[in-house]
Amino acid sequence: MKMTVIEPYVSAGGLKFGATYDDVVSALGEPRSEEKSRLGEVIVRYDGMGASISSRGLVEVYFLPEAYVSILGIDVFNDPKAFRELCRLDGNPKELLGFIILLKLGVTMTGFHDGDEAQRAVTAFESGRWDQLTGELQNYAFT
Repeated sequence: MKMTVIEPYVSAGGLKFGATYDDVVSALGEPRSEEKSRLGEVIVRYDGMGASISSRGLVEVYFLPEAYVSILGIDVFNDPKAFRELCRLDGNPKELLGFIILLKLGVTMTGFHDGDEAQRAVTAFESGRWDQLTGELQNYAFT
């Protein structure tokens, strides 16, 4: 399987933030499933990944452990030091509702910090995606 590279706030693999629904389907093929989120966004699901598309275009791309994902050259799911290293590179990890938010790197991570293998996922997001929640974010400290 090919490595998907996340470029913070730019793209996840060949998908650029702001891409249309048609752009996403053209790049990935017909989704395995599709639904509307509570925010009115279209969520398309594929094996090992999915995407959220708003009226502005692509706003999030998430990946599950069966995907091969790299951020700044770090293999997210296969390098046992990935989570700590990404938090260190971000410099100011935040936490909210079980998600670790790395605003500098434009990703959230879950299942890594609490050892919950079944919940491991990484989501790349567009710039501004977490702006309305910044007041609720807590500093994340390693235990």
